[in-house]
Amino acid sequence: MKFLNVADYFSKPYPVVNARPVHCLFYSHIWSVYSLADLGLIKPKTDVIIELATEPTFATMLNPFNAYQETLLSLLQPNKHLHHLGAKYKGIPVPMVLAPPAGTSANALLSALALVNTDASSVENVVVMININDAAKFVSAYGFMTRFSLVWDVADYPNASLAALAELLVTEAYLDEQRWGGIHLCNHPQRQLPDSKERFTALQALFADFPSFQSV
Repeated sequence: MKFLNVADYFSKPYPVVNARPVHCLFYSHIWSVYSLADLGLIKPKTDVIIELATEPTFATMLNPFNAYQETLLSLLQPNKHLHHLGAKYKGIPVPMVLAPPAGTSANALLSALALVNTDASSVENVVVMININDAAKFVSAYGFMTRFSLVWDVADYPNASLAALAELLVTEAYLDEQRWGGIHLCNHPQRQLPDSKERFTALQALFADFPSFQSV
């Protein structure tokens, strides 16, 4: 698999940026990343996606041969910036920074994430993807986030993680009008089920029963 050098992907000068927006996307399935552009959650030429995880998930799909890549931890090096990280992948219109190898310290990841808001780079927006099952693991990171959304593939069955995420975000007071971006339903073409349309309707009704999850 060929990886593109994305250092030149952002062509304009990069002055020091203060309080860069960081959109936290909780997701149910890794193929959800292919729907982000259609959902209007990423913008080419301005955004970067970062996988936040202590064990890599997307690498199995996007980097199966373990080619070397810069990760979020690279930001801890003074000469590295957001536009130096990640790679371009087919079907994903913005660079994506995969999680470092398994066994990485969560504290190290949080230290690097703390630099994302103010890193001197032309990257305008950062989208941080966290599997919904790992939501509680990174609660201390949410202070760096400016917006939160949930991307759910209708082929996934609702589970206890939904209620747990709602409780977590309510407890931490992150579901206000400025920060809650709502629930976005998707369905990857290769996960189509005979009742996919019915699932869309059913899930919309189900989420309506989670008032905390509704956009305010």
